[in-house]
Amino acid sequence: MQRENLARFRLTRVLALERVRAAAQDSANLRWTAHIRQRMEERGIDDSDVLRIVRTGHVDEDPIEGKTKGEWKIKLTRKLSNGRVAGVVTALLVNGQLRLLTTEWEDHR
Repeated sequence: MQRENLARFRLTRVLALERVRAAAQDSANLRWTAHIRQRMEERGIDDSDVLRIVRTGHVDEDPIEGKTKGEWKIKLTRKLSNGRVAGVVTALLVNGQLRLLTTEWEDHR
């Protein structure tokens, strides 16, 4: 079999959203990094905000291939109850878990 005839897999926004939401339903699948904890504290974004974003947010940009084969970096956004839009960048790991990388305000007030 010739390798050049193989199509390269590209994770779509729709499929990324399905996979992230499925993984995020079980908190045991979430891996909180020290970096996201620091950014949450700096920006006044709490655990419930992050969970709300990964469980019900939207993927507005195409996922980016991660450093490890089969992993994808995905940014989810959602308008929160305070009227501001926040984002969470997560890595969808090969084992179906999510590594929560960072969070930020999208509306830059």
